Amino acid sequence: MSSGEKKVAVVLVVVLIAIIGVYFSLGPKSEPAGPGEASLAGRAGGGGGASFPETKTMGPEDAKVKIVGMVPIANPCHAATVAALKEVYEAHPNDIQLTLIDFMGPDSMEWKQKLGVTCATVEINGSYSFELEGRNVIFQKKEGMSYKPTDIKTVVEGELAKAG
Repeated sequence: MSSGEKKVAVVLVVVLIAIIGVYFSLGPKSEPAGPGEASLAGRAGGGGGASFPETKTMGPEDAKVKIVGMVPIANPCHAATVAALKEVYEAHPNDIQLTLIDFMGPDSMEWKQKLGVTCATVEINGSYSFELEGRNVIFQKKEGMSYKPTDIKTVVEGELAKAG
């Protein structure tokens, strides 16, 4: 490769890096989450890329069932989990306290340490592992590995029944 060809190659690499940098700095942006659960509603349907700017807690402090969902809200692999959490909370807003933490959000490191986890986790009344219909359901990692999003409703309904 001649010296002129090397210069052209270097220029092309620099231009490519500049284009990538511009794409990431000016590319599509997520809408900031609105008040309440606006971003949850946006993700539950699977569209958009909104995330929670901070942890959101909904429901009474003295709820019969307390759910902590720490998932990467904008990741489509967790959209059905977010939708299931929203659905179960909306079905029992007076009996459930739902805390949602964006796994990639500003509060996530504190919650990871508090819960003692390193991956997406849904805790229901302090546990993420349940025996359900003869199988061990672990609400960690991405849906489909050891749990189905529909398992969330089944477990929560059982916890509500136990609480009376």
